[in-house]
Amino acid sequence: MHELFYCSYAAPGINKDDILEILEASRKNNEQLGITGILLYWEKTNEFLQVLEGDREALFELYEKIVQDSRHSLVRLVYHGEIQERGFKNWSMAFQNFDAIDRSKIEGYSNFSTLGFTDERTPIEASAAISLIQTFRDVLP
Repeated sequence: MHELFYCSYAAPGINKDDILEILEASRKNNEQLGITGILLYWEKTNEFLQVLEGDREALFELYEKIVQDSRHSLVRLVYHGEIQERGFKNWSMAFQNFDAIDRSKIEGYSNFSTLGFTDERTPIEASAAISLIQTFRDVLP
């Protein structure tokens, strides 16, 4: 089992309908590929942050499609590695709008988010990044 964590900017002009379309297609395709994960979108900065879990080869094939997808730009691979078990096993693709999260309940939360997910000034260690994403998972309804 493998996980892959990336962030990207959404294409200019992307709207909620576009994001719901991405989410719907992701859920359908990911279920067929045995991929699970979570997608975060932050409207303030127009950025995506996503963790994907599954077979290594399937993840990197999907990641390459995301890199080529015109709805994403400046895609940045933050982390990939082996995992013992899925953190998002019940979701083909969980989704959360970052602005809707009460960040005061996130253990270890810092002001990195004022800089944006993809900002080069934001050095994120893989373990801290995964912990943050797992906290998002825990606050999902």
